[in-house]
Amino acid sequence: MNDKRVFFLVAATAIGLAACGQGQQVSPEPAKTEPVADEKAQFSSDAGHTPIPAKAGAPFSISYKIIGTPIVGSPVSLDLQIFSAFGAAPVDISYQVVDETALELPDAQPRAMTLAPAESETFIEDRVTVVPLREGRVYINVSAAVETEGGSSSAIISVPLHVGDVDTGLVEHGELQVDEEGETTRVLTSD
Repeated sequence: MNDKRVFFLVAATAIGLAACGQGQQVSPEPAKTEPVADEKAQFSSDAGHTPIPAKAGAPFSISYKIIGTPIVGSPVSLDLQIFSAFGAAPVDISYQVVDETALELPDAQPRAMTLAPAESETFIEDRVTVVPLREGRVYINVSAAVETEGGSSSAIISVPLHVGDVDTGLVEHGELQVDEEGETTRVLTSD
């Protein structure tokens, strides 16, 4: 009787273990989709550059530093650092101004180019020059794209420039109200 139990127990365990691996197939390692920890540390600690956060798994992250003070009619430069999840692969970079009454790219400024990281770097550095045409908050769009065997990956990021005396504080709309459960909510009215 004990031999039958042992046999049954061993057979059930063997069948269970054999079934555990079903449906799992080993596939080649997927392409790297986010910067490694060292790149993130360098990105966030680089003095003077303002990082623009990217979604987890995004193909690119960008930080920028404004050189000088943006003044209407005067050129101002932005130093950009573009981190690519594709390592040393060349990146197509382009610049676009959406509101041409607010900002312009000088004729000497290339609108698009293909760049790769320097041999000892993990990011691409570039400088773009723009001319603010009015006071307020204006934006330049930076686009980065890479062509791979599986298709293309791209990201577009808007970089803000504050020209003149601009209030950058948070503007709160509506009014705070407390409901019957004691939760505070902001109510927006049509006024």
